[in-house]
Amino acid sequence: MTLEEFGYSEWFAAQIDPETESGQTVARVTAIHKGECEVSDGEETHAAKMTGRMRHQATSKLDYPTVGDWVLVKDFEGEGFGRIVRVLDRQSELKRKSSGRTTRHQLIAANIDVAFIMQTLGPGYNLKRLERYLVMVNESGIEPVVLLSKSDLLKPEELAVKIAEVEERMPGIRVFTFSNVDRDGLDEVMALFEPKKTYCVIGTSGVGKTSLLNNLLGEEDYLFTLPVRDKDGKGLHSTTWRELITLDNGAHVVDTPGMRELGNLDVNEGIDETFDDILALSAQCKFNDCSHVLTKGCAVIAAVERGQIAEARYNNYVRLMKEAAFHEQSALEKRDHDKKLSRFYRSTLSQSRKMKGDA
Repeated sequence: MTLEEFGYSEWFAAQIDPETESGQTVARVTAIHKGECEVSDGEETHAAKMTGRMRHQATSKLDYPTVGDWVLVKDFEGEGFGRIVRVLDRQSELKRKSSGRTTRHQLIAANIDVAFIMQTLGPGYNLKRLERYLVMVNESGIEPVVLLSKSDLLKPEELAVKIAEVEERMPGIRVFTFSNVDRDGLDEVMALFEPKKTYCVIGTSGVGKTSLLNNLLGEEDYLFTLPVRDKDGKGLHSTTWRELITLDNGAHVVDTPGMRELGNLDVNEGIDETFDDILALSAQCKFNDCSHVLTKGCAVIAAVERGQIAEARYNNYVRLMKEAAFHEQSALEKRDHDKKLSRFYRSTLSQSRKMKGDA
């Protein structure tokens, strides 16, 4: 496989200085393990680590290599670890907020062309969660496509209702349904994976990502799968690390662990693109700084009242905007907010105890 077939392009090649970096190997990160990577030049795959200088110069974990990255490697063909000296600029970054209340990001994958957002049609079906994934993908500058798995659980008329729900909440997005069990719709989904392009399949555990990849690879249980709870449709993580897989047709797929927490940090562009119908209406609001919440002359609220925008879509938009605004606060503002909230809870508890004592 040539570098071009592996996804390399002139956009990346233009970043390399032929005079000072000609002796280094151009490679793509295909897997991430603790403390090391696997990198490939399209023909051979070797283990590699960042140089100490690169690690020292990194301002955050976002500067570390991730799956899908193009890197320059010294000693690529040596017996020991290759040395990653530089990560080439990325065309796209898929990232999420790290667990907890800190303002750090976790980089999931890089240089993705299309993100398939998978949602189960069984227990665990959740339009709000699907919309959150869409915001994250749009913020990353990646083309989103929705895949609804486990279509065998629904009757044709029920399936049509679910598709209509998604299309109403997310106008313009491509939606495909399929089943890993009876393989209905699977050929259509498999045809979406084109040679030389890089894809990722994201969604919570239990939606069928690994089963889909097994079907794409044509090898049952090539990737280990685990059962799903009947009650809520949640599964255990069958994928514990990220890796880049090349299909027989030459398409490349990043397999990612199921994501239980998304976090929406610095996603204003992603929200605007996901809710572009609301953004277009906001230009008609009476006030330029309209919050679209209990505001007179708000064109968005008027559209909700006359049924032009679904109320559930509007409510999720408001919730995500509030969350994004909160994450934009400084750490000091957040601590002040938490202190005020704590004082309010203590005051309420004290007043409640006093009332019980008087009674």
